[in-house]
Amino acid sequence: MRLKIILMLLLLLGVVTMSCSKDQQQQSSQKRLTLVAISGVEGDALKAAALDYKAQTGIEIEITQFPYANLFEKEMIDLNARTGAYDLIMLDDPWFPTFASKQFLTELTPLLHKRGQNGPDNDFVDTSIALCRHPYQTGSLYALPYVGNSQLFFYRKDLFEKHNLKPPATWDDVLAAAKTIQEKESDSGMYGYVMRAAQGNAAVADFMPIFWAFGGEMFDASGKPTVNSPEGIAALEFMVQMGKYSPPGYPSFNAQEVGAHLLQGTAAMAINWPVWITQFDDPSKSKVIGKIEFTTLPSGRKQGQAEIGNWLIAIPRASQNAEAAMDFLVWATTAEQMKRSALRGNPPTRKSLFRDPELVAKFPAYPAQMRSLKTSRPRPRTPQWNEIENVFGIFLSKANSGVLSPVEAMNQANAEIEKIVQRGQ
Repeated sequence: MRLKIILMLLLLLGVVTMSCSKDQQQQSSQKRLTLVAISGVEGDALKAAALDYKAQTGIEIEITQFPYANLFEKEMIDLNARTGAYDLIMLDDPWFPTFASKQFLTELTPLLHKRGQNGPDNDFVDTSIALCRHPYQTGSLYALPYVGNSQLFFYRKDLFEKHNLKPPATWDDVLAAAKTIQEKESDSGMYGYVMRAAQGNAAVADFMPIFWAFGGEMFDASGKPTVNSPEGIAALEFMVQMGKYSPPGYPSFNAQEVGAHLLQGTAAMAINWPVWITQFDDPSKSKVIGKIEFTTLPSGRKQGQAEIGNWLIAIPRASQNAEAAMDFLVWATTAEQMKRSALRGNPPTRKSLFRDPELVAKFPAYPAQMRSLKTSRPRPRTPQWNEIENVFGIFLSKANSGVLSPVEAMNQANAEIEKIVQRGQ
């Protein structure tokens, strides 16, 4: 009898030990999350937020960062394999339709309901939240917007004042100002305009605001490519004409070269992203302190619209820690935490922060950024955008290099885009 009691006690002790061990394992997994982010200021701010979160909650967030050129591929491999290696991912908004359409992401609304929220609050900028829904604007919520980038038009206000030029409201104004400034400032090596026209994303990013302003559309209502419409061809002809007032080699330029010309005071105007704004006031980098002004994109036949470029955060469907990941995501996108990110250099996605006195004092371009973001436009919301953008950018760059005429470039681009669309059907 005594032996039987001892065996029962040992068995009970084993069950308790196993239960405690299991609880400890669960607690351990809940104390650690994994996140993949972009290298640079956007990802660095999220990395800093993760350290703040650990200090407050004890939950460690392991962050892996990749440069832009590699991030999409790295995320795509993991999401497609459904390994669950990442609990949270940072993604550029043009990638979102691909990830959402393949059902790679966790729907967030049910997780918000558990936290007493019907959905994202109204302080988020509408154009930013629209990017996080699939289908676009009206569908289910699969991400939250973290960095509120949209393009701005940069110009040298001192040169405009010097030559009695009004701030550019239309693309015709831009062309006329570029010609005037380059001719009258020729002794100083000044170029009237600088733009990106390197193959792929670079050329497309600088072209789309011109394309839209001229009335161009990439697809018609039935989804058929229409980049070679008369409006589209006219837009590319205008871009090539603007190239006459850009520095030599611009068909291979990316954001770094455009930023360098603005910082060194060798170009008068450009389209660029808000991340460059703080550098213009940095004496160690800038020769144009206090000379750059920012405004919304010029108009043409249609009202000017910037290309939106938000960074989003989503939870992969394969994550084993969706609840804990959602806790961090909600926390990181509160107004308080997003203000910290803004102070670290990232434009917010909340209306209240664009009006925050401290932020406006530090970033005087915020009113212009808010106007740009509210009226901005996304790249076409198609899962095939990455492939389409790459092909389109090749032909845009060839036109700017003089290899093809604008008509030839747009006709060939349209044919290649149509092949991509057909392969995806």
